[in-house]
Amino acid sequence: MTPSSGTPSGLSSTIPLLSLLAGNGENPSSSPPLQILVPGCGNSKLSENLYDAGFIEITNIDFSKVVISDMLKRNVRDRPGMRWRVMDMTQMKVEDESFDVVLDKGGLDALMEPKLGPKLGNQYLSEVKRVLNFEGKFICLTLAESHVLALLFSKFRFGWKMSVHAIPQKPFSKPDLRTFMVVAEKERSSALHLITALFDHSSLDCIGDQAFGLHEALENENQIRKEYSIGPDILYSLEDLLIGAKGDLSKLSLGRRFQLILGGNGESRFSYKAIVLDAKESSCQFTYHCGVFIVPKTRAHEWLFSSEEGQWLVVESSKAARLIMIIMDSSHTNANMDDIQKDLSPLVKQLAPGKDDNSAQIPFMMAGDGIKERKTVHKVISSLTGSIIVEDVVYENVADDVSRPFPSSDLVFRRLVFQRAEGLVQSEALLTRDESFS
Repeated sequence: MTPSSGTPSGLSSTIPLLSLLAGNGENPSSSPPLQILVPGCGNSKLSENLYDAGFIEITNIDFSKVVISDMLKRNVRDRPGMRWRVMDMTQMKVEDESFDVVLDKGGLDALMEPKLGPKLGNQYLSEVKRVLNFEGKFICLTLAESHVLALLFSKFRFGWKMSVHAIPQKPFSKPDLRTFMVVAEKERSSALHLITALFDHSSLDCIGDQAFGLHEALENENQIRKEYSIGPDILYSLEDLLIGAKGDLSKLSLGRRFQLILGGNGESRFSYKAIVLDAKESSCQFTYHCGVFIVPKTRAHEWLFSSEEGQWLVVESSKAARLIMIIMDSSHTNANMDDIQKDLSPLVKQLAPGKDDNSAQIPFMMAGDGIKERKTVHKVISSLTGSIIVEDVVYENVADDVSRPFPSSDLVFRRLVFQRAEGLVQSEALLTRDESFS
């Protein structure tokens, strides 16, 4: 991917890069030499400048055969050790943990054009995380637009140290947009760190909107990270969890509970709020090693599904060692359960314990609306509140203390419901047994 036109030349970026590498005790004569990957290299001179500075183990990739051919011809004599490969940066044919540095010069910005959405950028950053060695660095030269920073910061939360640097401007040059260098260093732990801004906000000589946007993005992300450190009910991403934010997910941990957002960012048709619960007690009586329990929007507000205490009761009744509770919302209104299950299946498999057994089926369970029979008694439309319905219903299960005085198990309740507040019953009364439901 060729860098966007707003990205400065390689030469202006080389000095802070060399300073960054040298500042960590890394230098061209180190043994073994740094393995550097440059995705979306285009026809930039940045790799050539680094090579001439002594960093000779550089692999450049780009999806364009023409670009790679031209760059190979340009460098084959003077820089024979430089490697050039035609490759899609969002699907790299590269081994895991094979590079010490991944250097991006405008590639992420190009993938994150607003009309493209976040899918390609998300895939690319996942590949970056995969190919980097521990203690390796992702160095991203970017125009720091808000939508780019939002993805970049969220993808490198747990197990990464991040810093933001301002690239020096050329003398007498005042472009509309300033270039920044975001550095993410891969750790062996899943620790969470605040992002360090290694520049003075007040001294930035870029236009106001860019400076304000960068400052706001840093403030927002660091606030999120602070809340992650102290908050009891944090919404994690699947990627955070897979790198150990809540321990080893391949193993059950008695009483472990956490919430996350599944899907989205091009990974699936929908995104879902999920709650993962490992049973509090180890038992050989579990029917399922892992199960999925879908809660429809109309019941999500109920105590059984909205409270932690109620959720543990659902775990007990499900007979699953690990239960993944999916809370549906209005974004899923037009999807049927077959669509939801197909969309969820590849996502929940990544959360299942004992991942070596890929053939194990994960059962899907669903909470019904709780109503066995329903009869509309009256319906009116109000200009203030919309549709108002009076209905008689028979519930599937009625608590013992309510049903005990009555011989019939099919108790009839009359309810007043405002449709605009779906799932909220305004009033409800038990009808006497003389009432007929027919």
